[in-house]
Amino acid sequence: MTNPKPRPPVLVALSRPALAELLAPQHASQLTRLAQRLESVADAVVLGSDIVIDSQDAGAGGVDPTVGAITLAHHTTSLGLIVAAAPQRDHPYNIARRLSTIDHASRGRAGLLIGALDRGASPGSPWTRATPTAAAADAVRVLRELWRSFPLDAIVADRATGVFAESHRVVAIDHRGAFDVDGPLQVPWSPQIWPPVLAWSPGPADAALAAVADVVIRPGDGRTVVHRVDDLESLRHLVRDAPDTGTLPSGWLRERFGLVRVEPPTHGRRVFPDPAETDTHTSTTDKAGATHGN
Repeated sequence: MTNPKPRPPVLVALSRPALAELLAPQHASQLTRLAQRLESVADAVVLGSDIVIDSQDAGAGGVDPTVGAITLAHHTTSLGLIVAAAPQRDHPYNIARRLSTIDHASRGRAGLLIGALDRGASPGSPWTRATPTAAAADAVRVLRELWRSFPLDAIVADRATGVFAESHRVVAIDHRGAFDVDGPLQVPWSPQIWPPVLAWSPGPADAALAAVADVVIRPGDGRTVVHRVDDLESLRHLVRDAPDTGTLPSGWLRERFGLVRVEPPTHGRRVFPDPAETDTHTSTTDKAGATHGN
């Protein structure tokens, strides 16, 4: 007997105005119920989808996707939380820090939808002169280097010795490309270490972005189902009428897309000295001085 073909991941893409409606104070009493229904009909939500995906709401403002992700993390237990961002406006360091924080808060449910252009922002970039696609592709490389720069187990919190962190294990990435970033990240490894990076239907001109993304979403190819939602009423209809996806796995978002777990080694320029080496050097110097003095 052959195993049934796994169903494609189901995503609900929420624009920033729709997210603002969902999180508005007057709808607070409905938030938990809607969030739980979202969890029943989708593997993940894409927050701030209008930043990257063509939308009538591009540039209309609304709630920041990071705020939405942290809020929904509190109201859900297995729903993936994918934040849309473009390095045209958001510097890769800030994207890396926010995604890592969401991944910690959600216990491994964070993801990123990367775009070359922020459809609501002014043309041009304050960060780089590279083309938008080249900048977005390089931003993904920066993110992954930053996400592995601060090992989680470097925080030892040893009361007996008074050592909070083995800071000598934190490294600088010294990345040079469309973005020049020394690092390290201020946030330790999150549960996934590398939250999944998605790219939205890049065409031939965006091959560089597709090459670095974990998942490329091309509507209509059957590999991913995407429901686009631009207002709260549409969201209500969706969670009412869409079929349940069944019980979602409680694991990391990477696993929903069939991605392997990542445990990258930390390497790079040491930012802080190793106390053991410092002590050894001091001891050797003291002995040499004492011998010279004799």
